[in-house]
Amino acid sequence: MPEGTTESSTSDGYWYDRADPSTLDVLEAVRRHREAEALTRRRMRDDLDMGDTDVSALRWIIREERAGRDATSAALARALGITTAAVTKLVGRLVASGYLDRSRHPSDRRVVLLSTRPGAHERLRRTLGPMHERLLQLAVSLTPAERATVVDFLDRLAGIVVEGGERPGARPT
Repeated sequence: MPEGTTESSTSDGYWYDRADPSTLDVLEAVRRHREAEALTRRRMRDDLDMGDTDVSALRWIIREERAGRDATSAALARALGITTAAVTKLVGRLVASGYLDRSRHPSDRRVVLLSTRPGAHERLRRTLGPMHERLLQLAVSLTPAERATVVDFLDRLAGIVVEGGERPGARPT
């Protein structure tokens, strides 16, 4: 590994010499998952011809639609943590590529409503569906106690990754 790198391992594994080998196995599994996730994101960008933020936006809009809530540009900017100017460009790309429609709110013309086009769901499903089905089957194969342990571990991991901030999507305790 190059001198001065910020990677938390050496060629022999993690630098935590005090850790039990099975603990290091967990950290290596997390690393393998992160690498697989990055590969999946690259494939998805290629398959859908859109960037990570575009995919996140589309998924957020679909969740809002399924929940029966209006998806607005301002709420999308807040959800993604980007500026309204960046959302305007992002929405423009998604409209141009056939994923979204935008319209004005009927009672407040300043509000831009976002909605997916019928084919958008199918395009995402076609790209992500087989993987999601395998993920579901893997989760189903776990016992309820194993699921609870995995959820707890991943929520705590997410909290550490965002440096002690609120855990994304974590359930209130």
